[in-house]
Amino acid sequence: MSNADVLREACRVIWSEGDISRVDEFYAEDFRADYPMTDWGEGAEGVKALAGELRAAFPDYCEAIEELYEAGEYIIVKLTIRGTHLGAMAGLEATGRRVEFRDVTICRVSGGKILEQSGLSDYLSLYQQLGVIEVPG
Repeated sequence: MSNADVLREACRVIWSEGDISRVDEFYAEDFRADYPMTDWGEGAEGVKALAGELRAAFPDYCEAIEELYEAGEYIIVKLTIRGTHLGAMAGLEATGRRVEFRDVTICRVSGGKILEQSGLSDYLSLYQQLGVIEVPG
């Protein structure tokens, strides 16, 4: 599998289908993440915890890859994330609202495993759709 294939498959299996039992197939044990406002915890265990929390809050959580660029070990991916907020998340009780927002992620993949991941999610749109904040105009 190419590095891009590893990322595509992780996106499908872990994040869209919610098969958290397979995290170790895609993420290195000492995996590191850097995302403002999102706690990924430590290593592959942190990925499992985060994926479980997301799945509890958004049982139909799904990531669609809109664009993907590969440069050796580095993969840049633009995602559209969708889901229905049916469980508590970050102190916010379930709203029942359907959300759709974008994310841009940069990953480093080597030896068939995701080693590092950083990115930015459009939390402004997410929280606006959840009714947490209003944007003037």
